[in-house]
Amino acid sequence: TSSSSSSFRCSPSPSSMFVSGFIGLTLVAAATTYHDKPNILFVVSDDLRPEMGMYGGKAITPAFDKFARLPGTTVFHRAYVQQAICCPTRSSFLTGRRPDTTKVWDLKTQFRLSGGKNWVTLPQFFKENGYFTAGMGKVFHPVAYEGQIDDVAGGSWSAPYFHARGLGTNMSTCWTENPATDDQFVDMMLAAHAVETLRNASHMGMPFFVAVGYHRPHLPWDVPAHYYDLYPEDEIELADHNQIPSNYNITGAEPWSWDPQSGPRHCGPLNQMGTTFPEYELVPDDIAKKFRRGYYAAVSQTDHNFGVLLDTLDSLGLTSTTIVAFVGDHGWQLGDLGEFGKKTNFERATRAPFIIRDPRQTTPAGESTALVEFVDLMPTLIDLAGFSVPPICPSDSRTVALCTEGESLTSVMQSPNSTHDFKEAVFMQYAHCMHDEHFWHDGCKDPAEPKVMGYAIRTRRWRYIEWVGFNKSTTPPTIHWDNVFGTELYDHTASDTVANVAESENVVADSGNSADVKQLSDMLHAGWRVTRSSKTTRE
Repeated sequence: TSSSSSSFRCSPSPSSMFVSGFIGLTLVAAATTYHDKPNILFVVSDDLRPEMGMYGGKAITPAFDKFARLPGTTVFHRAYVQQAICCPTRSSFLTGRRPDTTKVWDLKTQFRLSGGKNWVTLPQFFKENGYFTAGMGKVFHPVAYEGQIDDVAGGSWSAPYFHARGLGTNMSTCWTENPATDDQFVDMMLAAHAVETLRNASHMGMPFFVAVGYHRPHLPWDVPAHYYDLYPEDEIELADHNQIPSNYNITGAEPWSWDPQSGPRHCGPLNQMGTTFPEYELVPDDIAKKFRRGYYAAVSQTDHNFGVLLDTLDSLGLTSTTIVAFVGDHGWQLGDLGEFGKKTNFERATRAPFIIRDPRQTTPAGESTALVEFVDLMPTLIDLAGFSVPPICPSDSRTVALCTEGESLTSVMQSPNSTHDFKEAVFMQYAHCMHDEHFWHDGCKDPAEPKVMGYAIRTRRWRYIEWVGFNKSTTPPTIHWDNVFGTELYDHTASDTVANVAESENVVADSGNSADVKQLSDMLHAGWRVTRSSKTTRE
């Protein structure tokens, strides 16, 4: 995600009755053809790591926690994005394809121009199969295609796209205890527009796919003061293991991957210090605590706005007919391992909230520890809606309109409480050239970049990373596995911990791990096509 004000680009608000003409054209046919299809409410939050209560986080999140307890809800505890920055991850999970297929590794590339112009996106699939689709806020990353952002020109939406104009964008400080009321903030305005959209859609006689993209807890943490009141300053603690991992650079990985504070460089004290604050310096403890408090407050604001949507489904009688999917677009580091921001291959950056509720599933709420990926989202929702899961993409899918590089998670949702090893491993990556922009680390300077890519594999026990030579000009890109700049290995132990201690030491050079490094390297080189769906059950 770019931390600049471009994240809040706005267009004029359409009338609350924008759907009236569309209703008249489609009501009769839809009512007779698609009445048995479930509605879908898809909500994505920017920069949200698993900090909610049901994930064991420190943020106060009663709405999320209630949602996690509803029958038919599955909370995925080991869900990983394909790249921990907004444009690549959203381009990936909204097309069902991985970054090396979309060729989106930065914040400036539009997937239809780099990948395939005719690709069918997640909302577009439902639009083309009889659904009314409406989007608002930040769903796609705001990169233009044919002069329009939000994939409007690509054909994802039935209704005019909506952006709100309001408070919540003060970049003068990273944190603002704002005295204004909730209804004056951008995200609450999005929630209000979603309420109206759901109300209108409920009368259309056809199923709907409504997508809501909340901006928080992305910087700046400019939210109503009462959310800050939930977190007394004297109770805020620093992250544990808040230093650079020991032996981090033992094989040369540090220069390619270390990024301790590019996120908060865009606002507040670090921005004001400019070049007087070294580019790779750790954030001072007093500022780190303010960052953490501001982030928690913004998570609580997001919780409230998510709860508004759930309450609306209840009041409209739609809860029993609407699948609800909630995700964060990637994680975020709050001083963990010395890092503030995303833009790494670490656990805190790549692991994110992933929760789906199918109201037709009458089993109690479940929690899954299956290793899953965000590229699985699109095939899962398509499957849950009763359509055929798209086929696996060929290695060159530029002209293939509909395919996927993920898998449906419906079988996991049917038995979420078991330790179900749906996949043997999950995969993610990060482009080193995103560090090119001095301080900001928001973009690659050379059009030929990225030339160095960090590829990561996460198994039950290990996170293994190789920083290697890369050529983007071919399809698929050419990975020079024999040109290794650095490696990392982190031990999550046999208990599969997600605690910071697991990645506080790079153990790649330990002699006792040489066999594991060889096996993990082979798996990483073989890639997701070889390791997908081992589907073995671990007792």
